[in-house]
Amino acid sequence: MFQSKNKTSSLGTILDHEIELNGDITIAGNIMIYGKINGNINSNGIINTAEGSIITGEIKAQSISVSGTINGNIDIENKVILNSTASVNGNIKASIVSIEEGANFDGICNMLKPNETKVKKINTLSS
Repeated sequence: MFQSKNKTSSLGTILDHEIELNGDITIAGNIMIYGKINGNINSNGIINTAEGSIITGEIKAQSISVSGTINGNIDIENKVILNSTASVNGNIKASIVSIEEGANFDGICNMLKPNETKVKKINTLSS
């Protein structure tokens, strides 16, 4: 929706409260969601969900701030913020998780070290 040659710009895509999208979203940047999405979201930027927004699907991104409802797992590289109006029904995987008083979270939370990679098992032979 918004394009810029400046890669550091925080301006991104906005999905208005009147929009209901059925399908997956892949976005190279930030997105602000006011509406309803039935599908997975994959972003290499920041996702913000407004109060009243509803997302049913898996989410992958750099960071997310949730003020609406998410029904699905959240896999975030950096920080997850559940604001006081947030409702999340699904598992969270992130480096940092912040949950404000009043938020609703029903799932399992896995907190990883920043830039943590999968652990490789090394087998050694004993003589």
